[in-house]
Amino acid sequence: MIRFWTLGLTLVVLFALWWSGIQAPPTSEQAIETFDNPTFSSQGQSLVEHSRTQLAPGHGVNGSTALRVDYEGYERGSRRVVVSPRIDPALQYELSFWVQFCEGFDFARGGKLHGLGPASPVAGGNEPSADQWSARLMFRGDGGLQTYVYHQDMAGRYGDTRRAEAFQFTPGQYHHVRMQVDLNAPSSANNGQVLVWVDDALVIEHTGLRFRDVENDQSLIQRLMFSTFHGGSSPEWAPRDSTGAFKTDCAFFDDFSMLIK
Repeated sequence: MIRFWTLGLTLVVLFALWWSGIQAPPTSEQAIETFDNPTFSSQGQSLVEHSRTQLAPGHGVNGSTALRVDYEGYERGSRRVVVSPRIDPALQYELSFWVQFCEGFDFARGGKLHGLGPASPVAGGNEPSADQWSARLMFRGDGGLQTYVYHQDMAGRYGDTRRAEAFQFTPGQYHHVRMQVDLNAPSSANNGQVLVWVDDALVIEHTGLRFRDVENDQSLIQRLMFSTFHGGSSPEWAPRDSTGAFKTDCAFFDDFSMLIK
């Protein structure tokens, strides 16, 4: 009898919680795009719609569908593939994705890879305002990896970098990249950081950053910066074939996720 009474009370409490609108805490996973389903997330849809991307069945992790990006060489490096969809605002995020550069990929002098930004990210050598910053990655000419960060105290016009000392991308092989961005708080502190893991190994710790000089909604992390191209902005950054002519290279991306920490 006591068991039935306890069960009945439990059901009453659960019903009361449901009726009052109390729900379980939302998951911290803000967006996942595997490119395998016919319906994409809002972020995934914006990536698929870019003129230089296309779905690539069978080319994803474990034979799934991937997103192929074409890098068309020209006098400024390669044509820009830049999309910045919104994500839920937060102080800390982890961006995760898989990347495979195609066989024969010419890294040239290097180029951009994805990252995170505020409402209005700053890039291109522009000076950041109080609520502007950006945190992206770059592939290097030797296939290496580095951060590329615009912040309030950066030393030069084109941001600051930290290199992964013992890592190089292998064309034709998938690598799992995770980048954690922690904004500085309060805005006067230089306690922001970017941490990067590749294939589960911590390869970069870029610390002591003052991303923002104001604590407002605009300064919070709220954009995925899907940003990949060769450059730089001059011919020596462009991918080339064996004759020295501009060529089009490619890479496959898969399984994007953004996790609020």
